[in-house]
Amino acid sequence: MGCRRITFTVIVLLAPLTLVECFAVPPQTQFRPFRVESRRWIGDARGDYYGESAGSYMVKEFNTYEQLEEIVKLAAQPLPERPDGIVTVVKFTSAVNSDCKATEAEYERLARANPATLFLRCFAEYENASILLGQAAVNVWPTFDMFYQGNRVARVEGSNQAEVEELLERYQFQNSKLDLFSEVSPEPWGDGKARNYAKTPRTTNRFIPGYDWNSDKGFFDTAADKAQSDFESMFGNWLPNTDDK
Repeated sequence: MGCRRITFTVIVLLAPLTLVECFAVPPQTQFRPFRVESRRWIGDARGDYYGESAGSYMVKEFNTYEQLEEIVKLAAQPLPERPDGIVTVVKFTSAVNSDCKATEAEYERLARANPATLFLRCFAEYENASILLGQAAVNVWPTFDMFYQGNRVARVEGSNQAEVEELLERYQFQNSKLDLFSEVSPEPWGDGKARNYAKTPRTTNRFIPGYDWNSDKGFFDTAADKAQSDFESMFGNWLPNTDDK
């Protein structure tokens, strides 16, 4: 009887330990904080707030000088409507600096408002970022670099978002060939004249062959009616032979 009690007691005590082992997360899958000397954990990469690492799909992250050079080189390649390539904006920032935190929201909003421009960002807490910051001679937080035609054309040190937007607007205007207001329109917008929608359009009249604008039917309708009339006059009320015998 005593042995049974001891056995039962051991089972009861070991049961919780067994359940913990069954449902515990393996050590290799547990989240581990980054080492302070190499990099720090910046956000949870779920996009819950502005300024989070990898939290914005409009802002691309990088941490080496080679990556920056490669991206700027690719962005300088000509495109059909961007003969001089794409304007690239780079932000060197920090996750712990208050001035940097105050500009993250505006920077990501700027990226969303300018999808034709490439926006990059490097946090000082990234691994190997100290080497990049030394090569780029970044001494002020935040620092914005702007690249055009593969060259750095401007640098803004400090949280001067207005100057960044002004530079971006300038180089985007130089880069774009889509000048929608360069041609003189015979009917300018807002001239107070109502269009006559009953008038035949000058463009579509040239691209739709065989359509008679002064008739309810077009050329193809007339041809179909004539074919039907010829068929009836030739065959009359002919019906196919459905007798199976």
